Amino acid sequence: MFRPVLSAVALAACGLLPAAAHATPLSASEILKQFNTVVLGSATSSSHTDGRTYVGGSLSGGDYVQHINDTPGSSYAGLTVAGSASNVKVNGLGAVIGGGLSNSTVNSGSSVVYGGVSNSNLNGAAYVEGGSSGNFNGGKLATPNEVMIANVVASTSTNFGSVLGGLSGSLQSLSSTGSSVAFDGNLAIFNAVANASGVAVFDLTAIDTVLFSKGEFRFNLNGASSVILNTDVKSATLGANFLGSAAQQYGSKLLWNFYNATNLTVNSQWGGSLLATGAYLTNNQNIEGGVFVNGLDQRAEIHLQSFNGGLGGNGGGGSAGAPAAGVPEPGSMALLAGGLGVMGLLARRRRAAPAR
Repeated sequence: MFRPVLSAVALAACGLLPAAAHATPLSASEILKQFNTVVLGSATSSSHTDGRTYVGGSLSGGDYVQHINDTPGSSYAGLTVAGSASNVKVNGLGAVIGGGLSNSTVNSGSSVVYGGVSNSNLNGAAYVEGGSSGNFNGGKLATPNEVMIANVVASTSTNFGSVLGGLSGSLQSLSSTGSSVAFDGNLAIFNAVANASGVAVFDLTAIDTVLFSKGEFRFNLNGASSVILNTDVKSATLGANFLGSAAQQYGSKLLWNFYNATNLTVNSQWGGSLLATGAYLTNNQNIEGGVFVNGLDQRAEIHLQSFNGGLGGNGGGGSAGAPAAGVPEPGSMALLAGGLGVMGLLARRRRAAPAR
């Protein structure tokens, strides 16, 4: 969790909060659209992510926001990390780092770093609370600018674990729409049946162990605009080949809800968004869709295919349009840290003001 040094209250007290910066929590559907990857805990990466990423712990490695112009708009920076980050490259939309930043590059966009910066290149404007070494080609600011403030206010606005966990639980409660899976040797054939809203729901709980042992998947969407696949498997190695380029073709329409999973491994190109808030994911092959997990070892690419379908019209806390969950109020020590941050900002403003 970020220290609230630049919380909405602190920024307002300093006269730094613009009217355009709203700390409105994101809904589940907004998270699925705006983020390519959300990791509730820590992550490591030796590959790249096409779109926007949020990491709730620390981050080591990786290349982010490969497709700047295709990334959906958001108040969030291109990369937001609650802890420290090292050996990362951010190609656009800036970064907000809750701890220190080392051996990294931000090619474009504003950067806010709560800790120190070492051996890094920041090519956009930067605000750094700790010590720093490296290249600040876009300038090092004494106070954050409006873009930085908007990114920071957004970074603490949403309790991702609560919203995504609520979504997973509400999707789990959906009844099958009559969608079914047929087996033909090593082939699994998904036959979707959509409801009046165009949403097809698969209940895979009775067959998931057998299903994920198959080597080939074929999909017949039959006019469904979005497909929700619920599975209670706890651990799985996902190695099926999506036939007919289905991974790329249907990546934005499939939402896999692994609501009980603790460990998942992707060994073949995967199609669709992976929602597994309790799972540690290792992807050895590319994923065509969003990744929403507890921990991540990224060894292959995560491609930008935002889930653009409906969420089943469910009434749970994670449904589209339902109230989103904000970040809980900080404890006394965090409030104290926030107060000290305000005092520091005010002191800098006083030093910069001309004598009267």
